[in-house]
Amino acid sequence: MDNDIKRFENKILKTSDCWFWTASKTKQGYGMFSFKGKSIPAHRFAYIAYKGEIDKSKIVHQKCNNTYCVNPEHLYLTTKSETRSNFYLLRINQEMIFQESIRYLEKLIKLRPDLKVIINELLDQIKEPKNIHRINVDNHL
Repeated sequence: MDNDIKRFENKILKTSDCWFWTASKTKQGYGMFSFKGKSIPAHRFAYIAYKGEIDKSKIVHQKCNNTYCVNPEHLYLTTKSETRSNFYLLRINQEMIFQESIRYLEKLIKLRPDLKVIINELLDQIKEPKNIHRINVDNHL
């Protein structure tokens, strides 16, 4: 297990809050990790490695709602039915909003070709992470 934990820790970026999974991810943003010859969710491995075994009736969930977070302090056990009942509260995160905003702007170019230059400027700004909190949309209105 020690070698698995070392391999695992080489694939994460630890911050003071979340531990971000930097290796392969599913379409939904969940990290995947190879353990005992199988590919399992990285947050599930983190729970096993740092907290212990998982009952077969339970699933591991992140209380921070970041699908790519593997910080054991953010992980808790729940059931599928509990998670399903809170689906909309749990599944919307900042990354999803960001990606949907980009998709919306890209579709808007097709609907409003007259705004193409302005929209492309916005897209260039928001795709540069250091600019995300500095965008002044009012300049374009």
